[in-house]
Amino acid sequence: MDLSFLASVESTTGQVASLNINASRDAEEADHAVRVRWQKAREDLRSQGADEQTLTAMDEVVGQTGGVAGPHGQVVFAADGGVLLDTVVAEPPQDHLARVGPLPDPLLYIHSQRTPIPYVLAVVDSVGGDVRSVHGDGRTVHRRVEGEGWPVSKVREGAYHHKQMQRNVEQQVADNAGRVAGAVAQEAKRNGAEVVAIAGEVQVRGELRDRLPDWLEPRALDLESGSRAAGSENSPLEEELRGHLEERARAHVAEVQESFEQGRANRDRVAEGLAAVVRALQRGQVETLLWSTGLAETDTRVWIGPSGEQIGVEERELRDMGVDDPVTELAGPAVLRAAAATSAQLVLVPQRDSAPEEGVGAILRFSDPTLTDH
Repeated sequence: MDLSFLASVESTTGQVASLNINASRDAEEADHAVRVRWQKAREDLRSQGADEQTLTAMDEVVGQTGGVAGPHGQVVFAADGGVLLDTVVAEPPQDHLARVGPLPDPLLYIHSQRTPIPYVLAVVDSVGGDVRSVHGDGRTVHRRVEGEGWPVSKVREGAYHHKQMQRNVEQQVADNAGRVAGAVAQEAKRNGAEVVAIAGEVQVRGELRDRLPDWLEPRALDLESGSRAAGSENSPLEEELRGHLEERARAHVAEVQESFEQGRANRDRVAEGLAAVVRALQRGQVETLLWSTGLAETDTRVWIGPSGEQIGVEERELRDMGVDDPVTELAGPAVLRAAAATSAQLVLVPQRDSAPEEGVGAILRFSDPTLTDH
């Protein structure tokens, strides 16, 4: 998972209010239910120390999820009287989750994402396409690509003119597919898509695939469900797409776990346990952070400074870094901030016997015997 979304919430001076609230629109009087949940969450945040200016800023956005239909959650980070992050997540909590602390709590966001696989979905027909781009951190961009309609000039009688008209129509469909392919390629380049899913009219799907650049062809995937027709939003397309993405995500997790276990066996390019991972983060060595639920469920705390890589298990480590006033923070948010600051990737791994000690491990960018000899 890409943690770059945390960069937008780095520069704060006050306490950060973190909220994940059930904002689903899947029942009658859903708006009223969201307002009731927010009032409860608001009091929860206030009791933890959130200031009134920050809560007032959150009043303006909580529940305003842009008409998103069906079950979903809303994650909001706010501090210093302003909103730092406001986004929709796929999996809502039962009611709400809230925390106030020196840092935003990305765990409220991360564990609500169904899959971290970046992808582009194009649903096409003869006159254009709807393109959805989902980044590795869950950010979503929607684009509508409208091509030209059918040729409108009057057709003369005769087989020749009929065939010419047919060729014109086919060319227009191909040109429209080319426009959609251009939008797909732009979005795939922006979000580093690992999957390009194509749905809609069968003929147009083929035209679109033919017009994708060569570098995207291995990532292209045809879906049998879905169309641009009105009322098709309840089609099986989302379930079919989710199945493919979850399969890809499982394969990616398995690859990372295998690499970690090989490094663990060879005592090379891995760190395991909180102290070792923190030391690696201090040095910018972490390439991939492995995370299981173990660390997230504890109240373990570490020391932090103003900058993301300023993290330590003991206060003196921060003093040695030149931090005059280090503070303590829960290990989960602090470790994830440090990973984001050093451009590490995050992989969520299941909690089982082979999971890293204390629920956290790392694959390193380069070897360091001091991190494995513990």
